[in-house]
Amino acid sequence: MVAAFVYLVFGIVELLLIARFVLLLIGANTASSLVSWVYTWSGPFASPFSSIFGQHAITTGPGVVVQSIFDWPTLIAVVVYGVIGALLVRLLANL
Repeated sequence: MVAAFVYLVFGIVELLLIARFVLLLIGANTASSLVSWVYTWSGPFASPFSSIFGQHAITTGPGVVVQSIFDWPTLIAVVVYGVIGALLVRLLANL
């Protein structure tokens, strides 16, 4: 029962982070309420990893607008939260 709850909580966090990554990758419009909601709710989970690589590096040339961001810190957050969730479930199963 507790393991199912842990899976649920970490699953929701993982889905939010994956949605954040995909929306940043495709350059989603931040004025959209859905995109804004995903960024707002996933921000606290992604923020501990945001300083790993520094700021997003975007190189633009004349007339080039770059809206797509490959967000490595969010991918690292997905992996870390996945490992923590799996270890927590395993620990709870051994009790």
